Amino acid sequence: MPRKLLAVLSSVGISAIALPAFGADITMERLINAPKDPQNWLMVHRDYDNSRHSPLSEINRGNIKDLKLKFMISIGGRATGGTQRGKEEGTPLVEDGFMYVADTWSRVMKFDVRGGTDAIPLWRYDPKITRARTVRGIAMFGNKVFVLTYDARVIALDKETGQLAWEVNGAAPTDPVHNTPSKVQGFSGAPLAIKTRGGKELLLVGESTGGSMGTRSWLGAFDINTGALVWRTFTIPAPGEPGHETWKDKHNAWRIGGASIWQTGSFDPATNLYYVGTGDAFPTFDPEFRPGDNLYTASTLAFDVDTGKIQWYFQETPNEHWDFDTPSPKMLYETTINGETRKVVANFSRNGFFYTLDRANGQFIRADQFQEKVTWTKGIDPKTGKPVDYDPAKDVQTYAGLGALRNKRGQESCPAWSGAPTFFPPTFDAKRQIAFVAAAEGCTQGYVISKPMDEEKDWVGTRMCCQEVGRQNVHGALWAVDVRTGKVVTKTTFPIANESGMLSTGGDLLFTGHHTGRFGAYDADTLQEVWSFNLGTPITAPAMSYSVNGKQYIAIVAGGEANLRGFRAARRAATPHPDPLPLGEGEESHAGAGIPTILRTMSMARRISVIEASSVRKAACEESVTFSMPASGWSGLSGSA
Repeated sequence: MPRKLLAVLSSVGISAIALPAFGADITMERLINAPKDPQNWLMVHRDYDNSRHSPLSEINRGNIKDLKLKFMISIGGRATGGTQRGKEEGTPLVEDGFMYVADTWSRVMKFDVRGGTDAIPLWRYDPKITRARTVRGIAMFGNKVFVLTYDARVIALDKETGQLAWEVNGAAPTDPVHNTPSKVQGFSGAPLAIKTRGGKELLLVGESTGGSMGTRSWLGAFDINTGALVWRTFTIPAPGEPGHETWKDKHNAWRIGGASIWQTGSFDPATNLYYVGTGDAFPTFDPEFRPGDNLYTASTLAFDVDTGKIQWYFQETPNEHWDFDTPSPKMLYETTINGETRKVVANFSRNGFFYTLDRANGQFIRADQFQEKVTWTKGIDPKTGKPVDYDPAKDVQTYAGLGALRNKRGQESCPAWSGAPTFFPPTFDAKRQIAFVAAAEGCTQGYVISKPMDEEKDWVGTRMCCQEVGRQNVHGALWAVDVRTGKVVTKTTFPIANESGMLSTGGDLLFTGHHTGRFGAYDADTLQEVWSFNLGTPITAPAMSYSVNGKQYIAIVAGGEANLRGFRAARRAATPHPDPLPLGEGEESHAGAGIPTILRTMSMARRISVIEASSVRKAACEESVTFSMPASGWSGLSGSA
């Protein structure tokens, strides 16, 4: 039966002190100072700035060649209760030698990783959900761990015991007047725990189904101590609210407008603002169904976390045609632009541009093309930030003429819709002033509206229909962008699109995974691969790093391939783990669930042990390891010098 797994790597270190058996409470002060706490990883993107940068440098360019698999643990899968195919995109959290991780089905596990050679399971919580998409992470605050589910539950667990502290149904009630939002709501992004300027301890939660299931999404704030809803703000404005006038149809398309919140935003305690990107408008490829700019889709939103009010917004692609939303995590940093020091919020967008905004007021600063080929627009206006071919007099934009319009033959458009990037997070190295992102690069062969959606039908809670998307011609790429100039300073390419996300470290290294199962380290200056190891299962989650007693580790969740783009090519390229469930006709996008999911830890040991179900055998491995999975229980790979 397929399983989910987790892996960890480490360097040689010196154990100097014993850690306490229990972690201290997670306070706001600890979270604010996360950048100065290199041994821990306390929130999904490591800090409120969403940097995904670890200052740890024990693993570096000089010794990366010696990095070896330290241990591997199973974290679940259909064999242990999973009911549907999933794709693992989560980031483990580590506090003082204890690791917390959730799988696709929101099952949370705690491990003791203080020993460095294995992960001892301490508790496991299963919310027993019946449908899943993915879980991108969890949050911690006080003595609690927080997890969200795809059936819209918000759950708090005791950090030490795993016992349920509280649980609430987080779904927004359906408005009886407009019959929206849909009853089908859910969460896939990680929550974020904060304390506001006004003293409120809140868990920020984004709804994630709006762009695919015919509803309007929202951002909500729940009381950390009780689970009570404090505020909720919809990302599609209702009649009478600012922005509603940008929905110019006659059939109330705003009711199913979308604007999902797929990823975790960034938070600036100084401004008391939460910055997050929104998804595309529903239906994705039919702008004629929803004339107007369609606020607040494909936008960066800044929320006052005490009130939930949208303080400012910036929309990248009004009335967009190509699924060019902006879910990539927003990064906060200070940099010098045109000789002036600016505090900015920035992101890589699916439309092929890297956007930089003033984070206090949303003022547009610049947009720089990072994708090699962009054809949907002729460029971005340097003053307004809108596409140069945006016409405010038109309710349906045509841009460069390559959009998805009715009664129009499909034409190639670039970049491809599938991820440039989508959910997979970037990383920011403040020392270099470089932002790194790995994603897909290429084009889509066109979009055709085979039959327009019936404007008289109530589409609330249903999927869009009657659209055809052409074949994509894409490869993977890793970009390094100088945030001071917006220029791509280095770039490397991969045969297959990348969906893993990035980690940068103080050791001048970058880490990312690939669909083939290869987990690689790259020189942060040249982007040359300097080390790799095949984990035997697709990787669509980002790596993280932590240390215990002076020893640095790299950890990553791997496995699960539902909706894996380019899966056939990835499977042909992968060497380990035959898939016991052969693909059937038409399963290109929804591949079989026969590939395990793993959390793995790696070490700079010269030997590793392969631990099977009931026996132990040692094998000297320099570049790769083979392993077999037991039918149940925990399995692991541990290193020995």
